[in-house]
Amino acid sequence: MIRDAVAEDCGALAELDKQCNPAPWSAQQFQTALNSRFDTVKILEHQAATAGFAVWQTICGESELHLIGVDPAARRNGLASQLMNAWFQTASSEPVERWFLEVRASNHAARALYEKYGFREYGRRKDYYPLPNGGREDAVLMEKKC
Repeated sequence: MIRDAVAEDCGALAELDKQCNPAPWSAQQFQTALNSRFDTVKILEHQAATAGFAVWQTICGESELHLIGVDPAARRNGLASQLMNAWFQTASSEPVERWFLEVRASNHAARALYEKYGFREYGRRKDYYPLPNGGREDAVLMEKKC
């Protein structure tokens, strides 16, 4: 089941994001997204637990996926696809001409998922993401035009 996040979810979302992303959002960042009139924060519940989330912003004919994550223990069950579908369905309540996102260059599973949904690379941000060892990693910019 996918539902709208509420303020009480922010701590759990931050904890789950620690398992999903090398540079996770804080509870305050999730709260800021919840307070924004342009952002949408969704939670995916699977087997009675919070198993995933997605945060996006839709404005002026564009929709950007800010963050998506699935509990590592629940991966390979189509949950990320459910979140992607929720993004497309919810955001398209307004006319969207361009969908876009950025992803770590090393995140091949996510890039394959996005390509499955018709996203294509249109650029890179060199050394954008920090790495745990102190290095940096490129962000791959991807878009889908309607």
